[in-house]
Amino acid sequence: MDVPRQFNLAIMKELKAQELPGLRNLLGRCISRNRPIFHLEEKKDGTGIIAEIKCASPSKGEIKKVEIAEQARKYCYGGAIALSVLTDENFFGGSWSDLYCVTRNADMPVLCKEFVFFKEQIDVACALGADLVLLIARALENERMEELFEYSICRGIVPLVEVHHPEELDFVLTLRPTHILVNARNLETLQIETDRAFSTWSMIPEEITAIWASGIGSGEDIIKIKEATGARYFLIGSALMQSDDPEQFLKGLCNVC
Repeated sequence: MDVPRQFNLAIMKELKAQELPGLRNLLGRCISRNRPIFHLEEKKDGTGIIAEIKCASPSKGEIKKVEIAEQARKYCYGGAIALSVLTDENFFGGSWSDLYCVTRNADMPVLCKEFVFFKEQIDVACALGADLVLLIARALENERMEELFEYSICRGIVPLVEVHHPEELDFVLTLRPTHILVNARNLETLQIETDRAFSTWSMIPEEITAIWASGIGSGEDIIKIKEATGARYFLIGSALMQSDDPEQFLKGLCNVC
């Protein structure tokens, strides 16, 4: 199969539909979860980093090839409160095997970072040990979002809803999510739109655990975002993957107050 080089959400849905037979075959082999559910701990102060394993991206191309288990261990030693794993191979260089490798080597919450359109993807994420699964508001029609959101909860894992634009919150908040990820990157243009992310963040009720993603390359970036939003949780991928010493880099980020 020739995979299109130009990333867009419509293409992702087509590609994920093509992957369904393989996922159903995997589920048919009676794989079962062998780890408990880990919950993201509430952080009253300080900085909580969700450290991501991401070998490539549409905006950067190939970032770095790493030994997955070792990278996960470095993140754990560096003070991450949770790990995130890109499972898309087409544009992000990931795999479901990467997710399984991380869940076997980390006693902490693990986010399955996937472009989810189908229940089978949630089934596999759960079976392989994920504790949270990403649902992208921009990618899903409202009815489908609600269906997948409720299905995730039924499977016992947390649906982490990703938003970028304030308008996406109109429907998302009716689902009464416990966790929302604000992605500063516009998935249609792949540009960082910090001001729009600030506006979106300001509309999220305080009782919801909000997580900031994208546009973070240093402690100074975290300070800027904290001052504007009061954010306590940050998902960081590319900067950690590019670092020659991700453990020490992560320790420095976690110590940003």
